[in-house]
Parts: sequence; C-alpha cells; structure tokens
Amino acid sequence: MKPIKNLIELVSRIGRNTSYRHGTNPSVDAAVSQLRDIGFVKLSHLVGSPVFDDMKASLNQRIEKDFEFNLPCLAQTKIDNDRDQDLIAKNFLTSNDQLVERNLTFCRDDVSSYDQMLADFQPSSLTLPILSDPMYYNLWLDPMVMEIVSSYIGFVPHMTEAYTRRNFPSSYKIMNHNWHRDTNHDKYLVKAFIFFTDCDIDTGAHHYIAGSIHDSRFRDKVYFTDQEIHSAWPYGSDDHIISTVPAGTIIIEDTRGLHKAGIPNRDYRDLGFAIFMPPNIFRPSRPLYYIKQSSHYEMSAMQKAFIPNKNIIPG
Repeated sequence: MKPIKNLIELVSRIGRNTSYRHGTNPSVDAAVSQLRDIGFVKLSHLVGSPVFDDMKASLNQRIEKDFEFNLPCLAQTKIDNDRDQDLIAKNFLTSNDQLVERNLTFCRDDVSSYDQMLADFQPSSLTLPILSDPMYYNLWLDPMVMEIVSSYIGFVPHMTEAYTRRNFPSSYKIMNHNWHRDTNHDKYLVKAFIFFTDCDIDTGAHHYIAGSIHDSRFRDKVYFTDQEIHSAWPYGSDDHIISTVPAGTIIIEDTRGLHKAGIPNRDYRDLGFAIFMPPNIFRPSRPLYYIKQSSHYEMSAMQKAFIPNKNIIPG
C-alpha cells in the first residue's frame, strides 16, 4: 500500500513546486538550514505587531463571551481518580464519544458564563477553529512562514489544520502534555505555533528536543515520560529547547521530532497551530477548518495554494 500512497501523493504535487529560490532571502535560507539541522526555528519578525492586539481581542470575545470553542469539552472536575484510572493511565488518548459516555465532558447548555465554566468544569484547554477572516489567515499564512515551510518540504503543501488553543493549569497530563512525535505523515510534516500571549515556564512553555528528527530512539510508543527523555537529553542541556517567548513569536517545527506542551501553573496560554502536509487528492479526511469563497478570492496566489479545495465554502 505504501508505494501506492507515495504515487498518489506524487501525482497530487504536480504543479506545486515552490517558487522560492535559495539566496533570495538570507533569513529564509538560514531558517530552512536550521530546520534541516535540528527541526526547530523561532521567528520574531511579528513581535510587537499591532495585529496581535486585535487578535487577542478577537480571541477573548470568541472564548469568553461567545463560547465558540469546540464542544463537548473534557471537565477536570468530573474526573474520578479511581473510576477513570484507565483513561488517566493512557493520558486521555480516547475519543470524544467515550468521554461523553463516561460523563466527563460539558456542553454549551452547561455554560452560563466564562467564569462559571472555569469554576465548575476546570477545562485543561479550549480549542477554536480559525475564522475566514484576513486577520486570521494572514497570520496563519504569513509570507515568511509560507516561504520557509514550502522551501523546507520542497513543494507547496496544504495547511490541513488551523486552530487556536487556550491552555489552563491541569491536574492531569493530557495527551500532548507528554513527550511525543507527531505521526500524521512519515516524511513531510511541519507545524507552526503562533504565540498570542507571552509564554514563560509558569504559563506553559513549549519543549522540543533539537535534532531528534534524526534520532532513531523513542519511536516504540505514543508517549514518553520526562524521565525517559531526560535520560538521553538532560533537562537544561543545549538540545532541550524550552520556548519562553513574547507574544508575536512564531515557532516552526518538524514535529516528527520529540516535543511536548508545558502545563501552565497559572493564568493561561493562547497558542495558534497550523499543520502543513502534502496534498493528497484521495485523502478521505473531512475539513478541519473552512475558508469562505469571498475570503479565498482576497488571498494571495501563494496563500490560495495552501488551502485545500474541500475547505472552501460558499459565502
């Protein structure tokens, strides 16, 4: 099956060669070189941009007033340490249907206010899809990000996922709080992280092991403990990258390398995600975000190339 899959992907990439040429932009060249070397690069060209004030206001409105986050959502207050030990042991790697069946979630009818939701349910995170709005897609598809990603991969990929997540303090390690490798694709997989809040150790810094994309270790299960990873890359070593960054920072990673999300000890962290993978005309997955035709029309030619046709809707 793998040769067939590779052939389908190759056909899907026809006409998608990147227009960027090495030497055009030294910053892009340096970023691509670093990605190939260690799998990680940090961009600061948007730090201080006023667009982040507007984005922060939009996110606060959508989360705290309009409750537009994805539901049902896991409620930490409903977790029973004895009854739910099986889920705790596997870091809640399960379906939403099972969480609902176990009465571990809350829904829209349960929410009367943002503060009430936090007090009654203590969510570890809230996830928002991006809006079909230039303020959103111009950040997720920032020109420098697109040049770096397409140059690193070698062709123009699709942005297959695009969302924002607000992370809160958590009493449990839930999925990506643990060290892991993303397995969406075995060869081409890049993720951009857009920080909408200042991030330090206490608000959930992002962690990455430099060079782990080239390391054959730690590939035999889904998640790994701090103790396992620190046995190979001690905490505080140069290869253990801890991203304490100001709002406006964008991190681009090959997330086939080892990484994890730090758990906030206070406040919260707002972080945008974009996942870039090869186009596949036969991939059966449903769209995970939508762009209206009117918005798609206003995009640059390169931005349009990143949007799968199935994600474009009337309007």
